Amino acid sequence: MGGAELMGRVRLNAAAWALLALVLVTVLWRWLLASPARVVWGDEPFYLWIGRNWLTGHGYTFTGYSDVHHTAGYPLLAGLLYLVTGNLELASRLLFVIFGALLPLPIYGLAARLYGRGTGLLAAMLVAAWPALNGAVLHWGTLTEPPYYFFIYSGLFVAMTILLPSGTATSRGGRWRRLLPWFATAALLTLAYHVRPEAIAHVLAAGVYLTLVGFIELRRRLMALLPRVAAYALGFALLWLPYGAYVAQHTGSWQISEKAGVTYVTSKSLAYGDTKAFDQATWGLDSTGREVFFFSRESYNVSMVETILADPGDFARLLYQNLEMFLAQTISNRLFPFFLLPLVALGWFGAAWESRRLKGEGLLWVGILPVLAFLLFFIQERYIATLLPILIIWTAHGLSRFGAWLTASIERISWRRVQARRRSALAVAPAMVLVLLFLVMTPHVMASTSTGSWRPAHRLVGLWLRPLAREAVVMSRYPAIAFHANAARWVATPNAAVEAIRPYALDKRARYWVIDERELNLRPQFRSLIEGQAPAWLRLVHREGRDGGRIVVYEVVP
Repeated sequence: MGGAELMGRVRLNAAAWALLALVLVTVLWRWLLASPARVVWGDEPFYLWIGRNWLTGHGYTFTGYSDVHHTAGYPLLAGLLYLVTGNLELASRLLFVIFGALLPLPIYGLAARLYGRGTGLLAAMLVAAWPALNGAVLHWGTLTEPPYYFFIYSGLFVAMTILLPSGTATSRGGRWRRLLPWFATAALLTLAYHVRPEAIAHVLAAGVYLTLVGFIELRRRLMALLPRVAAYALGFALLWLPYGAYVAQHTGSWQISEKAGVTYVTSKSLAYGDTKAFDQATWGLDSTGREVFFFSRESYNVSMVETILADPGDFARLLYQNLEMFLAQTISNRLFPFFLLPLVALGWFGAAWESRRLKGEGLLWVGILPVLAFLLFFIQERYIATLLPILIIWTAHGLSRFGAWLTASIERISWRRVQARRRSALAVAPAMVLVLLFLVMTPHVMASTSTGSWRPAHRLVGLWLRPLAREAVVMSRYPAIAFHANAARWVATPNAAVEAIRPYALDKRARYWVIDERELNLRPQFRSLIEGQAPAWLRLVHREGRDGGRIVVYEVVP
C-alpha cells in the first residue's frame, strides 16, 4: 500500500468517525426538539391512522373505505414502528429523529463526490443544524419530510456516483456493477414517491438527465446505453406497480398521482389567499350529500389539464402569483436567509469549472427543477423546502472556499505558515459560527412558523375526549382533536348548513362533533353552536375556553 493510498484511507476513516458523531448528536438534538406535547395535526394523523389500520389488518384506510389520496411509504414506516411501540405519536417522533439524523449521510456523499470531503463534512454539519429542517418541519403538518428528503437525496447521491465514478469503481467495472447504480437510483427515488407522490418528478428528471449524459459520453452507442435505461425503468416499475395497481383497482384508471387534479382544483384559492373558497372547495359536500369533496369518489378523476384549458388566463395569473410567493418564501429567515447568498455565489464562481464539475452541478439543478412543479398549484414552505439541502451544499462549498481564503490571508499577513491543526480549525471556523447561529435561530424559526390550522387546545380537548371516544367516531374540522382523543375514527366536518350536516353525521355514525371558534372565519353558519344554541339532535357536553378562542363538544343524538 502506497503512502498516498494510506493517507487517503486515514482521511476516509476520520470522515466516517466524524459523520457517526454528527449522526448521534443530531439524534439527540431532534429528540429534544420533538416535544412529547407536540400537536399532531394536518395530514400527519391521516398517514399514521392508515399505517396503524393497514398493519393491524383493518385495511388501507382511515375514512372507512380504501384510501387512494395518500401513498403507502410513510404509513408503512409508521405502521411498523407502531407494531413495536404501540404508540402512533412515538412512531412519528422516531421517524422524525431517525431519518432526520440520517440525512447528513447522503448530503455528505453528494458534496464530497463533487467538491471533496472537506465540503462534504461542512454540508453534513449545516444540514444537521438547519432550522427549517429541524424545527419548522415539526409545524408543517405532515412530518413526511424527513424520510422523503432522505430517499430523494440518497437517490441523487447514487446518481452522482454514476456521473462521477471513483477510480476504484471504474477499475472494477463490469456489466452488473454498471447497471446496479441505475436500478438503485430509480428505486430510491420511487421510495420517495411512496412517501410523497410529487417525487415522481424527481424520478423523471433524474432518469432523463442520466440518459442524456450517458448518450453523450457513450458517443451515441444506443446498445450500450439501453441496458442502463432498462435497469432504471425496472427499478421504478418494481416498486411502483403494486401501488399503481391498487390505485387502478379503486379508481378505474392507471394514474401516477391521483391527487394532481383535485389538488389543483381545491388549492387554487389558497394561492390567492382565499381560504374561504379553499375550505368550501375541499370540505364542501359532494353531490350525494354523504361525503366531503376531498374524500369523495367524485374527486378521483378530476382532470387538471381540462381545468387549465378551460381558463388559461387564470392559469397564467396563478403561475405569476406562485412565482412571487416561491421567491419570497425561499429566500427568507425561515428557509434560506438572504445573507447566505454570497456564499452560494462564492461556491459557484470561486473557481473555473471543468466537465466533471459541470456534470455534477447539472445533477444538483436537476434536483431543484422538480420543486418548481409546485408553481402549478400553490406555494407552501413544506413543499419547496425540498431544495434546501442543495442550497446547503452550495453554501458549504462557499464556506470551504472562504475558509481557504481566510487561512491563506492569515499566512501572508503574519509571514509564517499556519500549522496543520490550526489550518483545519480556521477552515471549519466559519461553518461552526453558522451552526451555532442556526442552533440559536431554531426556536425562533419554530415560533414564527405558521400555526393557523392548529393550537395547543386541540390536544387538550382531544385528551378530555379520550375516555369517551375510544369506541366513538369524532367529527371535527381539525383531525388533531380526534387523533389526540384516540378516537375509533375521524370524520371531517363539512362546510355546509347545520341541518345539511345531520344526515351526513348520522351516515358516518359520528358520536361527537367538536367545533373551534376559529372556524367561524370560514364557516359563520356555526356561530350559534359556539354560543351553545343547538338543534335538538345536538347535546352540549364540554366547553373549552383557553388559548384564544372557545371550543365546544357536542354529542350527536340519533
